[in-house]
Amino acid sequence: MQRNADSKHCVGEVAPNLKTAIPGPRSVELLEVLARHECPAITARRARRRGESGVSQDPIVWKSGSGSTIEDVDGNLYLDFTAAFAVSSYGHAHPELQEALHEQSRQLMHGMGDVYPTDVKIRYTEALSDFLPGGLSQSIFGQSGADAVEAALKSAVMHSGRQRVVAFEASYHGMSLGALSVSAYKGSFKAPFSGLIAQQVTHAPYPYCYRCPFKSTYPGCGLACLEYFEHLVSHPAAGSEEAGAVILEPIQGRGGVIVPPVEWLVGVRKICEERGLVLIFDEIYTGFGRTGRRFAMEHFGVVPDLVCLGKGMTGGFPMSAAVGTAEVMSSWGTSAGEAIHTSTFLGNPMGCAVGLKAIEIFRRDDLAARSTAMGEILERKLLDLKERYPALIGEVRGLGLMRGVELVDTEGRPNGKLSLELMRRMLEKGVLILPSGVWGQVVTFTPPLVVEEEQIERMYAILLEALTELV
Repeated sequence: MQRNADSKHCVGEVAPNLKTAIPGPRSVELLEVLARHECPAITARRARRRGESGVSQDPIVWKSGSGSTIEDVDGNLYLDFTAAFAVSSYGHAHPELQEALHEQSRQLMHGMGDVYPTDVKIRYTEALSDFLPGGLSQSIFGQSGADAVEAALKSAVMHSGRQRVVAFEASYHGMSLGALSVSAYKGSFKAPFSGLIAQQVTHAPYPYCYRCPFKSTYPGCGLACLEYFEHLVSHPAAGSEEAGAVILEPIQGRGGVIVPPVEWLVGVRKICEERGLVLIFDEIYTGFGRTGRRFAMEHFGVVPDLVCLGKGMTGGFPMSAAVGTAEVMSSWGTSAGEAIHTSTFLGNPMGCAVGLKAIEIFRRDDLAARSTAMGEILERKLLDLKERYPALIGEVRGLGLMRGVELVDTEGRPNGKLSLELMRRMLEKGVLILPSGVWGQVVTFTPPLVVEEEQIERMYAILLEALTELV
């Protein structure tokens, strides 16, 4: 298991006292440079959010990382309970992943995608097939999660011959035009591009049981959300009976760490089989041990026809994949000499080498079991926080090292302002967390899978201190 080699990154010294104000002078200096050269919609979003919420969102500038810690350019250390958007599952700067990248770069940095395959790409396709459950065995590689989603959507169309897709409310599948069409996280993401986004998408309610859209209570609700989904894809007047695919996150991530009932996902699978719908799971966030299993689908005993992978599959190198059954992927037909879906960097050899090493590390260190064990410790801490502040915390939920705390106001409404204030206060005390949920009301914890129990204890002490100060 990876250990932090640098003594200044030891648990007891992680951010007990920050050296400067946050952000520090070097961060401010570099951010001014960035503001001159990066699209303002990216760099300035913090200023826009501060204007909307009243909470300062000035960022820090990262310099280096090791295990579960980050150092900024001003020399401040932070416990990272984001894993950089749940990507750095193996810890920041894992030496074996670094070596795999360096060794492959010395041999071959770039291949020729679908024209001349590299040996490492061939080995990785085989390893990935062996790593996945069920008959998920044939891959299309990409660089981002959105790439994987679009490849999966195309594959579904090729197989079903139908273009309409059913997706779910509060879903997040990426920001490219194709992926954005099936996302339903925030309408503002789509509005400027509505004329370019595919219109043949229906969004159904996701089983967000804490805030049930049908005003019911599980399990007494009779799974009204599943009944509604079946209605959408079967009733001739519902407008979606000609759908060819269904895409969903088995556990919603950016939507607020929402875990559906097992019966719901089993029911969706059954309906898809009965209706001839291609079922796509977006496991970009949840895959590779994040939830305590290799893949979230294993908690439910359901295997889709296609799965989208990314984030933790390499621990940092831009790499993604849509992996499907041979039956679905065969619908593309054999290549006629020029692939109708490919990209210049398809199956990049450096990404494949890192991915191979990541699977090796995952198996050897049993990171799924570690995610379960550390996740249970984290859950106990968060439930303790709920006991201390029952009026502020509506629900603690999640699996493995993917946990969310829903903050509420005195009337039980989503409290996104408190979530942002808490995130900022935690940053100032040396812990990185992120908000999620469509109202920004869910405080999310997704540390590297190599996080230590002492680091969880340290984070919790700071979390308790920060929340106490705010209320």
